[in-house]
Amino acid sequence: MHKATSFLSKLVYNKFFWQFFLAIFMLGMVLFFVHEEHLEVLQIKQQLSSTIPIYIFIGIILTILYVLAQAQMYVHSFKALGVKLSLRVATNLFLKRNLISIFLPAGGFSSLAFFNGDIDKGVSKSKIHLASTLFGFCGILSVVLVAVPVLGIALLFTSLGITEIVSFAFLIVLTIFFIALIYSISKKGWAYKWLSKIKPSLTAVLDDMIEEKISRKQFWLTLLVSMGIELIGIIHLYICMLALGFNASWPAAIIGYIVMVILLIASPFLRGLGTIEVSLTFILQQFGFPIIAAATITLLFRFFEFWLPLIGGVISFIAKKDNLLLRVLPAFIILILGVVNMVSSLTPKIPTKLRLIKDIIPEDLVVTSNALVLIFGLLMVLISIFLLQGSKRAWYIALFLSLFSIVGHIIKSADFEDALFAFLAASTLYYTRSNYKLKPHPKYIQFNYLVWIYAIVAVFAYGVIGFYFIDKKHFGLDFTLIESIKAVLKVIFFIDDKALKPLTSFGNNFEKSIYISSGTIIVFIVISWLKPYFSKSINEGSDFDEAASLVDTFGHSALDYFKTYPDKILYFNEKRTAFISFKITRHFAIVLEDPVGETDEEKRDIVEKFEANCAENGFVTAYYRVAETSLDFYKSLSKKWIPIGEEAVLDLTSFTLDGGKMKTTRSAVNRLTSEGFQLKVYNAPIKEGLLQKLERVSDNWLRDLDQKEVAFTQGIFDKTILKNQTVLTIEDDEEKVYAFLNLVPDYAPGEATYDLIRKETDAPNGVLDMLLAKTFLYLKEQGFTSVNMGLAPLSGIDGVNITQKTIKYAYENLKVFAQFKGLRKYKEKFNPGWQKKYLIYNHNYHLLQVPQALKRVSEGS
Repeated sequence: MHKATSFLSKLVYNKFFWQFFLAIFMLGMVLFFVHEEHLEVLQIKQQLSSTIPIYIFIGIILTILYVLAQAQMYVHSFKALGVKLSLRVATNLFLKRNLISIFLPAGGFSSLAFFNGDIDKGVSKSKIHLASTLFGFCGILSVVLVAVPVLGIALLFTSLGITEIVSFAFLIVLTIFFIALIYSISKKGWAYKWLSKIKPSLTAVLDDMIEEKISRKQFWLTLLVSMGIELIGIIHLYICMLALGFNASWPAAIIGYIVMVILLIASPFLRGLGTIEVSLTFILQQFGFPIIAAATITLLFRFFEFWLPLIGGVISFIAKKDNLLLRVLPAFIILILGVVNMVSSLTPKIPTKLRLIKDIIPEDLVVTSNALVLIFGLLMVLISIFLLQGSKRAWYIALFLSLFSIVGHIIKSADFEDALFAFLAASTLYYTRSNYKLKPHPKYIQFNYLVWIYAIVAVFAYGVIGFYFIDKKHFGLDFTLIESIKAVLKVIFFIDDKALKPLTSFGNNFEKSIYISSGTIIVFIVISWLKPYFSKSINEGSDFDEAASLVDTFGHSALDYFKTYPDKILYFNEKRTAFISFKITRHFAIVLEDPVGETDEEKRDIVEKFEANCAENGFVTAYYRVAETSLDFYKSLSKKWIPIGEEAVLDLTSFTLDGGKMKTTRSAVNRLTSEGFQLKVYNAPIKEGLLQKLERVSDNWLRDLDQKEVAFTQGIFDKTILKNQTVLTIEDDEEKVYAFLNLVPDYAPGEATYDLIRKETDAPNGVLDMLLAKTFLYLKEQGFTSVNMGLAPLSGIDGVNITQKTIKYAYENLKVFAQFKGLRKYKEKFNPGWQKKYLIYNHNYHLLQVPQALKRVSEGS
């Protein structure tokens, strides 16, 4: 029961849980919203055919002014607090908040808490929240200032429904409550105490907000602009009446708009979905408009005030240069287009469309077009994979196939819907063309050209010889050489020839074999043309010797030793005074930490050349376990970064087994020492007998954990390497090794590092504690001032954005990450300091792929 209560308590106060729940709720609202509103879009489309174009143009201009006025409100509300916000940033802020407000409960208010990261980093949270509050308050106050006199007149001269009257009363009550809330917070009254009790972390923000001085001039300007927005809305409704050819009415436009805004504010979710349409239609009826006319005006008004800003919000999301959706969307569309092509070419065609096409285009061309659409559909499915990788050649092929599909769908059966989808695919590819930069190395392409030619010639020769010598009974024809050549071309290019029909199963199988061979060659050509290669000569022993010499001279970290490990590829600059250590996996080049070199200029130069070389060879780069001190270097190269964990560094100068924090470790050491276990230190060269003992311990360790050796940021058990290193063991009186670790070179001043740390299956409890504690004391005696204990993955992530919040939540709550938490907790018992480590990358999309790439390079796959 206690566990259940504890779990529920954590759930209730877990911020990420509620954000996740809200995201699921928003997704459900999106589905409901699309289901309910799609009829409006269709009705608006029908009504536009009878509208007056000049008024539609004016309506669109007014929508633009409406969006800019909303942005200007943000500009003034932030300026009231001394914060300068550009109109561009303010516009994006409004469009994004307006979009998500549709799917949030009480969206007009709750959306004000989102997208604070779009505002300059130097602005405090309190100022952002207060400016957003001013924006929302002025938005409500302006409606009240306009609505009170207008609805007062309306009550005298028109018949308002109960919904409108209740909504107006709600608006008045809400405004009074809002004023009382702000006043109470400013005086640290009931609202201040209530909010502080619900969320204590808000106290500091509320205090900052109270202390802020608000410019009265900018406040009145914010309110004035907000009243201007109400005026634009009224004119919008009036323009909709004119656009549809009705006798426009200013009273109808004024009262109709005010009622609509009140309902918008009062609506708990979906921004008044359904309620606004019904109520505004009813209001317009009160002013003499027929129900069809009133409904049509309402729908057109919603198009201007709802749909166009909604589209603007979508564009503001996807127009961002590093938008993840834009990186995935083209490949997804090409994949779907490929499936559409295949389905379209295989399904029966509408007879009337076929008759229309056959009257204009030769039947052979129709059949050929249908077959090519099928083949190109198959290719598109394959191409979509390479688009995800960022292949430039895949982009060219996909664009060509999309353009061909437009023509092909029209020719084969006048499929204008499918042709329109193909046009969408081509447009998306063109818009995102800057995302596709990876190219295979020319040397390999030239080699492949010869292979392609040989393969094509072989299939063509196979077909010609086959037709030439095939028995007449199989096709009913005695092929000459010229007829054999023509027959092969007709089969390969899917030209319909009623005379070339197999009469036997052998003939049918022979024709199919040409199809299969041709298709195989096409797939081979596509893959070989797009597959990335890394053009490099194999590093020789002298290269590693040179790299080791550079590390000895310019090394500065615990990872420098592993940069010359045998599993790495080394990339030198022309003068061979700097190098980069990396590994290749599929289309990723994963670099271990920073380049090794003397100066920042040398490092910058080699990184730029390495990046260019990888781009030429079709590889995406990522830099793993980069120190926080190097972030500015990568920022200057326009790279992105994300924390991936913390490195534990123990201060040996103050390390001791005394004290309460070390009680558990001290007890384990004392107990094992009394039982006859002791630390032994073996300096290089290590004898073969001991290496065999260590190998047995290592093999058992890996078997018990059911895992393979991993490398890249650490070593593997290799006798030839281990032989030349210092090894520390825990042994009993009979010299049986129960646990060991090896020391490797560390190029950080005064720092030591160990690599492998493994124990025997039957080792007593606490043996690793004893091994580490005794090792630290030994290193302290040797004059080292610190020891690097390695990385605790995913530890120390702050959760400043959605990506980091997701990782942080997974680290803290998901069972699969329990080993990482356990590793952090184990290292923590020795009370080390923690240094953040980062992953450097180019595009947010790569974050989806890097974890698997790191896993592959670590496992050598």
